[in-house]
Amino acid sequence: MIRFPHHSALTGLALLLATPAFAAAPPITGPADLGTAVSAQVACAGIFVSGRAEADVLRDDVRALAPFTQGISLAVDREARTVTASTSGGAPRTAFYRPAAGCTLLTGDLSPAALDAQTARLGPAWTGTEGPWPQPKAAPAKMAGGALESAVAAAFDGVNTGGYPDTRAVVVIQHGRILAERYAPGFDRNTRFLGWSATKSVMGTLVGILVDEGKLRLDTPAPIAEWQKPGDPRAAITLRQLLNMTSGLAFEEPYRPGSDSIRMLFQAGNMASVALARPAEHAPGSNWSYSSGTSNILSEIVFRATGGTLEGMTRFARERLFDRAGMTSFLIEPDESGVMVGSSYGYATARDWARFGLLYLNDGKANGKRLLSRDWVRFARTPSDGARQFYAGQFWLNRSDKNGPKSTYFRNLPGDAFMAMGHNSQMIMVIPSRDTVIVRLGWTPEGQSFDYDKYLAPIVAALPASGLAVSAR
Repeated sequence: MIRFPHHSALTGLALLLATPAFAAAPPITGPADLGTAVSAQVACAGIFVSGRAEADVLRDDVRALAPFTQGISLAVDREARTVTASTSGGAPRTAFYRPAAGCTLLTGDLSPAALDAQTARLGPAWTGTEGPWPQPKAAPAKMAGGALESAVAAAFDGVNTGGYPDTRAVVVIQHGRILAERYAPGFDRNTRFLGWSATKSVMGTLVGILVDEGKLRLDTPAPIAEWQKPGDPRAAITLRQLLNMTSGLAFEEPYRPGSDSIRMLFQAGNMASVALARPAEHAPGSNWSYSSGTSNILSEIVFRATGGTLEGMTRFARERLFDRAGMTSFLIEPDESGVMVGSSYGYATARDWARFGLLYLNDGKANGKRLLSRDWVRFARTPSDGARQFYAGQFWLNRSDKNGPKSTYFRNLPGDAFMAMGHNSQMIMVIPSRDTVIVRLGWTPEGQSFDYDKYLAPIVAALPASGLAVSAR
């Protein structure tokens, strides 16, 4: 397993690093083990990052996540900042919370004291102050109501199953102004929501900033020293191919015990090391394959390019993206090695997820200042390098390669839409032709789906030609 040094001004850190406080993570051999691991991570963040009640998190998040999490119980130690998940037949697992970084699933590699040392010089990830809202592009003409209100309400009422909220937040923005904003009971504009794989688009954006600054290059071999041995075919993999999911690396994405994704997310103290060690399966650029491992390789690249510490990576993300875009609530939780888990663990308020969409809608600008080059925004919207028609630069595109180049993935939504998407049906949809961003955040349980065509298309259809006053609830 690859390890990188963690520099700190604190003395005696070497002793702390060598003294784990928890036993090594047990292998995940069945659904019960997987259940305790994912439940510890999700519950810790729900309680400490999102600030929700333990009983609500257990009922609405943990036990609603999948069949194998329904028997989970939680033990919360607020003084120690830990959440331990247990169930019959599964090994207990514990996640540890840090105000500057969120929650980290413990594998036994490092003690909580050593993990605290990683963030000793960082302030909390969020003080509760909302960032500035972009200047609207047009003056309000009339209240947005009627059909739009009904369409937003349907996204909540139509899929509220099992006694828990499914859709938890919807924000609709047109011309830079909030037209509709609604939250399920127990959630509000200050709640930080998990984006799951929508985080990939945010990590890709951090890569984009480094490319724009000239610190990384899209079309030269990715800066991965482990792949540079003579004869290693992985040495030819470019950053563009990693971003487009066309690296050719073997990686087993399905979430079942023993898969690469499970070993990476729930057993490894350094998650990227699992993906970095995978062999080449196809020639770079020749095959598209969705891979959370690829996204965590991108996280590792950003980590190394910003100093090789959690502190350096966090400061870079805050100063170059989150603060400048007004996304003040944003954090991406790290693994034990200090690398943000760019595949999965981004948290932000619904409005800050919307601000992320606005950054791309506004051609890389936020609050009148350019954060991303036009070239980068164009890259994130254009399939290339062997990518499927519906994917580019860690974003999904509303295109389908099954019925010709002009067909759409979501048939009733505009063809120019592109999206950050995540598990449990998270969606940040950018629609340039309508100058619109739509955010839907929720917890659609395993085995069910949120019908984007059914619930988002009426929202788009109800958008006024110009208008633009706030309707919030």
